[in-house]
Amino acid sequence: MNKAQKIWTKSMDKIMLNCDTATLLITKGEFTRLSCVEQLQLKMHLAGCKFCRRFKKQSEFISYAIRRADQIPAKESLRLYLTEEQKKKMKEKVKV
Repeated sequence: MNKAQKIWTKSMDKIMLNCDTATLLITKGEFTRLSCVEQLQLKMHLAGCKFCRRFKKQSEFISYAIRRADQIPAKESLRLYLTEEQKKKMKEKVKV
């Protein structure tokens, strides 16, 4: 590899993110504002990675659902409870 290729590779490594870093930035972006560099890096990564785009959509949906859950009155919430019979059956299966 010649000198120009090494410089290009180092530059691209700084610009392009791996999926671990991208998901970290997606999550960070849910709570704080990303820097301009982080936003650019993330946009470039998302342009080529369908898995991280899916993760971003799922993360946004979960955040929306959590915020929305606080607005639902308790009596209308979707909390599910196990009956005593269901609890008994589960305990029996765990003992096996």
